[in-house]
Amino acid sequence: MADPAISIVTPSFNQGRYLGETIDSILDQAYPSLDYIVMDGGSADQSVDVIRARQERLAFWRSHPDHGQAAAINEGFARARGAIFGWLNSDDLHMNGTLHIVADMLTGCVEEAVVLYGSCELFRDNGSVIERRSAVPFDLNRLQITDFLDQPSVFFTRAAWERVGPLDDSLHYAFDWEWFLRASKVCRFLQCDKILSRYRIHAQHKTGTGGLRRWEEMSEVVRRHSPEEVVRHYQYLLACPDARWWLNKRMRLAQLFQQIFSDTIGGAMGTVCAPPFWHLPEGISRAMLWEISGIR
Repeated sequence: MADPAISIVTPSFNQGRYLGETIDSILDQAYPSLDYIVMDGGSADQSVDVIRARQERLAFWRSHPDHGQAAAINEGFARARGAIFGWLNSDDLHMNGTLHIVADMLTGCVEEAVVLYGSCELFRDNGSVIERRSAVPFDLNRLQITDFLDQPSVFFTRAAWERVGPLDDSLHYAFDWEWFLRASKVCRFLQCDKILSRYRIHAQHKTGTGGLRRWEEMSEVVRRHSPEEVVRHYQYLLACPDARWWLNKRMRLAQLFQQIFSDTIGGAMGTVCAPPFWHLPEGISRAMLWEISGIR
């Protein structure tokens, strides 16, 4: 059986320092039926030179101002010819062999609406590994609380994209999570235990610099798709900057203490170190807040 065509879209804007490595992580896999599209938003750095040096191996590329990351991805998929889709941001990487793994897992169901997700490695700009995040079993209730799917390790059939529809390009930070939630209503999700991608943590990475606007978008997403209890917890975090600031720090402290003590004692010590969580309003639970942090 012939390898299914895989379409990968890379949106980029002024990420020339990383873009070449991202593109090469896909091209160097030598996947025989690759349809690779690079959508640059009119970068003023070296991005165009980086793309031109590889343009003969690309299905399509362009560089001009656009309406943002989600719109660029939508435009790329509108041009795609593959049976399997995925997007890779211009500062992340695919693991060698990822496309072959994806093809092997999805070949038998390319006519179905299927989303495949795998494990992901987080790394620093200097190459050092921060964390290896294992893909966990799919859980709709959990997805309605937090986006536990690591986007660079997510792929889906064309049938899934056509059934779910395009990304919401009014969103800047949470459009992937919003799409996954829509997909959960009409698609089957497959878990892959292998590491499919590497997610780069650096000073300008979008998730880390989103601040209040990112929380506002996530709150809008849960308002659309999640139970009232989840919405209430996001509204609490929106109204409490100290709680937002402390949330991930408390989780990391708890992880540190749990390496020394038991999980229960370590978790309690992490909470003691985070004053906003000593006393919570009625209807707000620590367990839900810890889940919202996304740290596992």
